[in-house]
Amino acid sequence: MSATSSQKVVLKSTTKVSLNERFTNMLKNKQPTAVSIRATMQQQHMASARNRRLAQQMENRPSVQAALHHKQVRAKTGHVERILSSPYLILPRKS
Repeated sequence: MSATSSQKVVLKSTTKVSLNERFTNMLKNKQPTAVSIRATMQQQHMASARNRRLAQQMENRPSVQAALHHKQVRAKTGHVERILSSPYLILPRKS
């Protein structure tokens, strides 16, 4: 019995990939669980709600309202008037 216990058992490697690489790849390719998907969706929903609240707060600010009003008034003026009042207007020469 002592003769068999002193011998080494040699296993030939069947792969060139280390255990660390195998487990790393398994973690990278791991499919998300239903719980993690649900948590992600809940986080996105909460973020959307926060963004809507922030947009509403921004819209109610006086400076934003003034800028929006200025943009609306400017949009009412004609396109031709804006072109003619442009400082970079270059008129063609008559020859």
